[in-house]
Amino acid sequence: MDIALFSPSSLFPDDDDTSSHDETTETQQSYVERKHEFPGVELLIREFSFHQLNANLLWPGTFAFAEFLAQDRSLLEGRRCIELGSGTGALAIYLRKSYCLDITTSDYDDQEIEENIAHNCKANGITPVLPHIRREFFSMPT
Repeated sequence: MDIALFSPSSLFPDDDDTSSHDETTETQQSYVERKHEFPGVELLIREFSFHQLNANLLWPGTFAFAEFLAQDRSLLEGRRCIELGSGTGALAIYLRKSYCLDITTSDYDDQEIEENIAHNCKANGITPVLPHIRREFFSMPT
């Protein structure tokens, strides 16, 4: 597997970008919808073009972890999981679709994040929507 070096800002086109990516925008560029390839499945994921809590994009680690899990199904069979820091919910959606995994999403206590995960579930045929836990994250004392 190659190491991905990137800047998060590179995931979203500039206003003058004329790329031909399969993207749709909603509400004055507040979201961008992209197709993402996971092992054996393509998902349509709506991402924030900007979100103050950084729940706005799929990190390269999402795809690397999905690839790792796809190599050994026994890691998932019969498990119940919680995904901490779900962001868009893409990894959880992949795991539900591909492995029927009993999974709960969790992220910062933010209505927009929860609604976006629910949107992505529905856009990818996950009904009912995955259960979600809002979590107030605290920093560790120093």
